Amino acid sequence: MILRVAWAVALLLVGCDVTNSIRGIRDGDADLFATQVQPILGRDCAFQGCHGREGMPLTLYAVDFLRLRDPEGDVDTARTALDETVLSEAELEHNRRGIAERTSNADPSGEGLILRLLPVDEGGIPHADVVVYARYDDADLVTLRRFLRTVRVD
Repeated sequence: MILRVAWAVALLLVGCDVTNSIRGIRDGDADLFATQVQPILGRDCAFQGCHGREGMPLTLYAVDFLRLRDPEGDVDTARTALDETVLSEAELEHNRRGIAERTSNADPSGEGLILRLLPVDEGGIPHADVVVYARYDDADLVTLRRFLRTVRVD
C-alpha cells in the first residue's frame, strides 16, 4: 500500500504525461488485447459517460457504443459496411495503441493507468471521482497489467 502511494505521488510530482513523453512505437500483444483487454474496456470504460466519446484524452471504441465512422456521416460505398457486432481492425488498433501509449520510459509498466482505476484510499490516483475497481488485485486489472507488460517502450 505505501509503495503504491509513493509511486502515485512520484508520478504526480514529475508531472508524468505518459501520452506525450515518448514518441517511440508502442505495440503490445494484439491477440491478448483483442481477446482479453478489449472486452474489459468495452464493459468498464467505453460507454458514453466515460471514454466512449470523441474528444476524451483516451477515446475508446466498443460494440454498442462509439464506433469509428466518417464524422461527416458520408457513406463510402468503396468501403465494406461497418459490422455492428465486432470492432473493426482500425478500432481495435486505435484502442490498443491508446492503452499502450499510457506507458513511457518514466512508467514502463503503465502503473499510472492502473492507479487511476482504484480508489484513493487504496493507493489510487483521482480519476474524475470515478472508481472502476475496488482492489489492486482485481482480475481485470491483472489482465490489463499483463497486456501492459507486453508493450515496448522505446
